[in-house]
Amino acid sequence: MRITTVSLLLGALLLTITIRAQTTDDILKIMIRKGTITQQEADSLRKEYNTRERREQATADSFPLRLGRSLDLSGYTDVSYANYEHPSPGKYYDGFAIKRARLDFQGHFSSKFDYRLLFDFVGQSGANGTAPTGGAQISPFLVDAWITYKPFTWLQVKAGQMYMAFSQENTTQDRNLDMIERTQVVGALVARKGDAANGLVDSLGNQNGRDIGVQLFGNIGKLKDHYLLDYYFQVLNGAGINTLDNNQSKDIDARLVVHPLKWINIGGSYYDGYDRFTSNLNKDQLRTRWGTEVALVQDRWSVKGEYIRGQEGAHHPTKHEGWYGQAAYFFLPKQLEGIVRYDWYDPNTAKTDVKSTYYDLGLTYYFNVWTKIQVYYSVRNQQGPTINNNLFETQFQLAF
Repeated sequence: MRITTVSLLLGALLLTITIRAQTTDDILKIMIRKGTITQQEADSLRKEYNTRERREQATADSFPLRLGRSLDLSGYTDVSYANYEHPSPGKYYDGFAIKRARLDFQGHFSSKFDYRLLFDFVGQSGANGTAPTGGAQISPFLVDAWITYKPFTWLQVKAGQMYMAFSQENTTQDRNLDMIERTQVVGALVARKGDAANGLVDSLGNQNGRDIGVQLFGNIGKLKDHYLLDYYFQVLNGAGINTLDNNQSKDIDARLVVHPLKWINIGGSYYDGYDRFTSNLNKDQLRTRWGTEVALVQDRWSVKGEYIRGQEGAHHPTKHEGWYGQAAYFFLPKQLEGIVRYDWYDPNTAKTDVKSTYYDLGLTYYFNVWTKIQVYYSVRNQQGPTINNNLFETQFQLAF
């Protein structure tokens, strides 16, 4: 009789997955008091419910097409218009562009195994060529490809091509960025555009903030409605995406984020390894990064900031640093959000008159959870030769 009762209760929980967790907890407590189920059975049901609820929340923003038990298919495209007050070399003065066109395959084979394959059909610089971004154009290309084994909440293993576990902005998906453009320091120092001003663009071009390797990660210290600590530790090739390692060394990457309250995130990142740069394609150079981050996120407002410092080379290294701070507020709850950001970067601390400061303004209107339009204006104050390089950009995103 008890087995039948437990089965019926489990079915009811799964059919009402959108009911608040507190309501479910109340039901379980009542069942325990009446002797219908034991505390152990209640804990098991609660665990199953929470697992399914997290999975539903993780896919809610993409509305994926489910093709069976083990595959969720989603995707999105970004159509943009940009206008530079003064065109930079290699950039159009103004024009339309398809920035991303991605298909995302995600799934799970059991509660312990997940996978992801993410493709982009917009060409990007490839591994061959002599241009600062790599030269040849390839399309489509593989962005993510990983498998995760989850034996415990506090210890999980991911292997494949994935985000470098460095910086809160770098690990934010492109489709979820607060503004259309990423900050200068993240673009320069976290496997993205590189630091072209110093010839320190890696030899393979823009890596979309990703690399190939193995990651250990987990959540520690369960509190009432969140975990106290998230940790990430990676061993990476250090050569970028869709390519073999270009030296005999492996890179080390680590990130730690503390959540004293659910809406407060305080963290730090560290990276150490070797790479080859366009300034010298035949020499392995030491590459070190460390950074700190903070994010305060409520329903209608948020405040975020990061500081990142990096250096290349062991003897007379090139050192560079940057930071940003931003504040956002929903004028219309979950629909109209305004953002302001201060973005500062120093490409070489040994030189003068090379720093740049961006004053960024952003506005985002969410038609719904899968469609939005963003407007971005950046007033750019760059030391050195006078250049009016202010940027206006708007972007429409449609996902499924």
